[in-house]
Amino acid sequence: MSTVIVIRIPGIRLSREQCDALLRNALGENYSRAHLCHAIDAPETYIYLADFLKQPVAPEPVNTTAATDSFSMLAAAIPQHYPDASTDLLQQTMDLQGQAWGKTATCHYVVETDVDAAAEADFNDWYTQEHMPGLAAVPGTVRTMRLYNQEGSPRYHALYLLQTQETFGSPPWLAVRGTEWSSRVRPHFKNTKRTMFNIIE
Repeated sequence: MSTVIVIRIPGIRLSREQCDALLRNALGENYSRAHLCHAIDAPETYIYLADFLKQPVAPEPVNTTAATDSFSMLAAAIPQHYPDASTDLLQQTMDLQGQAWGKTATCHYVVETDVDAAAEADFNDWYTQEHMPGLAAVPGTVRTMRLYNQEGSPRYHALYLLQTQETFGSPPWLAVRGTEWSSRVRPHFKNTKRTMFNIIE
């Protein structure tokens, strides 16, 4: 699975031009076009590197050394421009085609969380066996993915590419969220952040 860099910049919505200039300043000309998102409810920018959201669901193995080098450069450079920003290196652990695979996603929903250690095995089984496959099957879901943060917190990063924001909260979506297993696992979430983003092409 891929290695993914995510940059979170609170308090501002970077334009595509600002994003490209920031990355070019940090990495030079040899960077892949970023996946850029703006939070809907608050000024916040998320930037994902590289083009992992445009790759096939089963991408070829990536050069992890190159990703680590890029991460080190970004982690040093980004705070010089945005002191409140964070940069994390994540491992992709799950990647599913959604019911609307092949359609254009306009929204990007993210859940970032830690989980109580005693419930972690049940939490991971729930995500892989029920929750993420269930949400991938909801009409309007283009793609779902899980990422793992080995070094920082929150450790777990789940993302959902949606055709429209209306997919989120639709009856099929709520049915997946409302299962008995979901009710058992969700109280063990910690440091949880849920954000709906617009995708900036």
